[in-house]
Formats: sequence, structure tokens, C-alpha cells
Amino acid sequence: MNANDWTAVPGWDAAKHEYVELDCERWIRENKIREAGRDNGRQNFPPSEAVQPDEMYMKILAWVNQRGKGCYAAVGDYLVQQREALEREVKEGMAPIRNRVEGMRDEGIQALTDQATEDHTNLQQKKHEAREAWTALERTKAEANLKRVAEYDGRDSWYGWLIGIVIVEVVFNAGMLAAVHEHGLLGAVGTMAFIAIVNAVFLAGMIGEGWRLKNSHDLLPKSAGWLLIAVGASGTLVFNLLVGHFRDSMQAVTARATASTLSELLADDTFERFANNPFGLEGMLSGLLVAIGTGCCFFAATKWLKRDDVYPGYGARHRAATQHNDEFLRELEARREKLNSIHKEYIEKIRDQRLQVENRTGVETQITETAKSIVDQFSMQLGQYQHHLDFILAAYRSENEKARTTAPPGFFAEPFSIDPEMLKPPSFRGVRTPNPLDSSWEGFQQAEKAIRTAYQEAQKGYPTLEAWMGDRTGEPENEQ
Repeated sequence: MNANDWTAVPGWDAAKHEYVELDCERWIRENKIREAGRDNGRQNFPPSEAVQPDEMYMKILAWVNQRGKGCYAAVGDYLVQQREALEREVKEGMAPIRNRVEGMRDEGIQALTDQATEDHTNLQQKKHEAREAWTALERTKAEANLKRVAEYDGRDSWYGWLIGIVIVEVVFNAGMLAAVHEHGLLGAVGTMAFIAIVNAVFLAGMIGEGWRLKNSHDLLPKSAGWLLIAVGASGTLVFNLLVGHFRDSMQAVTARATASTLSELLADDTFERFANNPFGLEGMLSGLLVAIGTGCCFFAATKWLKRDDVYPGYGARHRAATQHNDEFLRELEARREKLNSIHKEYIEKIRDQRLQVENRTGVETQITETAKSIVDQFSMQLGQYQHHLDFILAAYRSENEKARTTAPPGFFAEPFSIDPEMLKPPSFRGVRTPNPLDSSWEGFQQAEKAIRTAYQEAQKGYPTLEAWMGDRTGEPENEQ
């Protein structure tokens, strides 16, 4: 895969004249970075002894650098275009707008602070639930000395398997029973449906769940598991032998019994035959009936076992931990988006005020101050590309480490840096005369900077994905 094949996210919006923030999580999902980490990890690639970054590492680094250089070029082109615009005289004073901008700045900072405080409180419960679920999962793994991921791939299909097993047993055995059944094929189907349900649901369930319980490290559930296996297995044999004798009895009794005495004679004869000689079946079809019923029961027991992890409780704890983790991350993402929307709202409000100034201010002043703002923001904006690189590499690295069975390569622990050349802002020329409204433009810039600073400070209270992955099984931190 070439880095150019990945989703392109421009760093500069030429239509809005603003920098474009990268939604790292969305970009990672769209380009299947985590999937690539898991696929490579399952193959223990890159090897533990590797000292040079693997191809995926280099592709990610190349993509981030490519985006930064593209942003540099786009901003440079924009500045060149702005430099070519005409001049215009200032028509109105700036005092009213300046006062409004200062009020918006203070209101925006307070809104961001209040939202961050509210989010901090609301996230604590979900963080606590997720941490407790992961702690319970890790405790189970430690107590049982489990080194593997919980396996329950058959959970979605086991119920369908049981239905299929019941149908197969009914189809095969009803034909053998129909020849001797007083109500023919229809009666045989009804009888076999009951027998198949007993085999596939009750007896198989005892064996399958007993097999799971006997894997426990605790004596009581282990003993209960062996007991269930013994009762289920012996019950399966006895029950299906009785079914075979039932067929023999039906063949012998039906001809000489009346409708009122048939049921009683069948029951007495069946149990008498079983008591005298449990394995003494008279016909081959009766033996085949026993064999199919027993086989279906034990096959269904394997599906009962596969419906969850073979270690009791491990699959449920893994699902609970995953669910709580996903809920926390969804809530975290939603609240981050809310904080970002507040940030963007007040930036837009300030920019709306700046637009009013642009309608009153000469084009040269507008170009100069706008360009200065863009150049001033350049290093800060592109400085975030290092965080984007760290976040994307961490997502790839985390999935790779979880999927592999060998130690990760040493370079996973080494920092990687973006190209420092792209952090140097492009130059802007074109100011020919001093602008009498410089102080007002600085007020806009300072207001935006104050909003961005408050936003960046508020963001520090939200855990990153990498920090959460390391913290979710730890002790709760002291929250301020």
C-alpha cells in the first residue's frame, strides 16, 4: 500500500481560509490502521529483533509529512494570492467591535472551562465502570493463569446449530420410527421432536456447560462440572437406549393393544425391556436410532461449549470489559466533540466580527493582518502534526502488540519526529504602509489565541487513547 492511497485530509481549507484539524480517530478507522497492526501482529511482524521501522511505520510518517508539506504549499499559495489584492480605506471606527470581541473571548473561555468541568464529572462514572470491568477481567486471567484472549466465536451461531441438530435428528429418526408408530409419519415427527429437544438442549446443555465448569481452577465449580458431565453423559446413554427400546416395544405392542391401553403397555414394555437387557435391542433400526440420538447429543454438547469461552466466566468478563471500554470511548469522543464545537463556535463568532472589520478596512490592511494571523498560527498548527503522528503510530502499535505472541521490536519504544523543515512558517511580504488598526487586529488575534489556549488547556483533562489503554486496569488516579 502506498501512502498516497490513504484518505487525503488537506491541512488548509482554501475556501474558509483556515487550518483543517485532523480527526485522527476517524482517519485511523477509514484507513484500517488498527487492522493492519493486528494482521501484522498475528504474524509477529515486525520481528522482535528488528531495529529499523517497518513499512507501515514509514508509510504513516511519510503521510503525515506529506500532509504538512501540502499545508505549507497551500498556505504559501494563499498568501501569494492575498498579496495581489487591492487596497481599501478604513470607513468606520473599531471600538464597538473590539468591545464585542473581548466579551466573546471571556464568554468563550468560561464556556470551555464549564464544559470541561462538567465532562470531567460525567466521565468519572463510565471510567470507573470500565476500569472495574477490565480489572475483573485481568484478575480472572491472573487467577486462571490465562495468557490468551477470550474465544467465543461460536456465540452468534450456536443457537442456529442447535436448531439444525434438532431438525437433522428429527428428519433421520422420524423415518425409522414412522414404520411402527400408531400415528404414522406425523406422529413420529412429533415424538422425535420431543426426543431431539431433550438430546440437543437438556442433555447436551448439561454436558457442554459441565465441560466448561470442569475447566475452573476452583474445586466447587470443577466438581459440579464433572458431576454434570457424568449425569449428562449417562443420561444421554440411558435416554437414547430407552428410545431404542421404545421403538421395539411399539413394534411389538401396537398390534395387540387397544387405544385405551396402548400408552400404559408401551411404557411398561419399554422399561421392562431396558431393565432386563439395556443393550438388547431387537432391530438394527432401533440401534441406529440410539446411535443417531447419542451422536447428535454429543455434537450439540460441543456447540454448547463453543457458545462461550471454555473457561467459565472468562468470556462474559471479556465482553463486559469490551462493552464498558467502548461505551467510555464513545462518551469520551462525544464530549470531546462537544468541547471542540464550543471552541469552533467562539472562534467563528470572533471571525464574524473580524469579517465586519474586513468590510470597513482597506484590502491591504485586511490582507496584512489576516496573513500575519495565518503565519503566526502556522507553527502552532503544524506543531500538532507531531501529536497526530504519535497518536496514529500508537494505534498501530497497540493493536500489533496485543495480537502478537512475541515481544515487540525495540523501535516501538523509540520516538519518531516529523520533518522539522515543515514547521517553519512561509514568509509574507506586501505591507507598504502602517495600518492604523493594528491594535484592533491584534485584539482579534489575541482573542482567538486566548480561546485556543483555553481549549488546549481543557483538552488536557481528557485522556488520550494510549493513556487510557495503560490506565484502564490501574488504580483510579486522584481526580482534581
